[in-house]
Amino acid sequence: MALDSGPDDVGRLFRHVVYTLADTRPGYLHQTFQVSELYQEIVPYRLFRSRLQFDTNEDYEMAILRLLAGQRGYAVLEPAEAREALAQEAEAINPLPGAFRDFAAARVTLNPAAVKQVLDARDSYAPAAPPPQLDPLPEPAPPDVAPPPPTRAPAPAPSRGSGALPYTFEAGGGTECPSCRSALPQHRAVLYCPFCGKKVAPLLCSKCDTELEPEWTFCITCGRSTRPSQ
Repeated sequence: MALDSGPDDVGRLFRHVVYTLADTRPGYLHQTFQVSELYQEIVPYRLFRSRLQFDTNEDYEMAILRLLAGQRGYAVLEPAEAREALAQEAEAINPLPGAFRDFAAARVTLNPAAVKQVLDARDSYAPAAPPPQLDPLPEPAPPDVAPPPPTRAPAPAPSRGSGALPYTFEAGGGTECPSCRSALPQHRAVLYCPFCGKKVAPLLCSKCDTELEPEWTFCITCGRSTRPSQ
């Protein structure tokens, strides 16, 4: 029987995970990756809230919890202890949606049959590619006209570890300040909210650039302390 990737929260989340990986990290469709990568890099809430149609961060976290708990057979979590703990949490009367953060280093494998079904459905609705357009041949410049100056390459963007990281957002992503909920400027480098002054750029590990949660004391990837050295 074909796996269902219907319109509920877990189905929408899984489809966007597959779409994002197919476009950016196709190898992850057939290999394991860390739980922390799922919610920090692949489908972070701040970028996917609108397209996933989640009203609150709690709805988003609950969908991730159910996905990692193995509901609907979309993903398998290893080790088994982590999978069983999240499965029990997802079925609890009052579940803790963010419980999966306690297993940030656990590994996730997507169900290949479910991945194929999602990709086949997307391909069947994709419009046919237009025929390639050939560029016209340039006309030779008159002999008395000087050739145009060479185009200068754009300056490279600063690296994530440089300390000057601009926090940019997807167009149409509906990104808003987590403090005052005001809409943040699009297509701009945003470090602080222009309405309440709160910092909106992510906290990064000074050693390995992993995105950190504000309340963490140590990096989940390299173990470096997040507190400034005395």
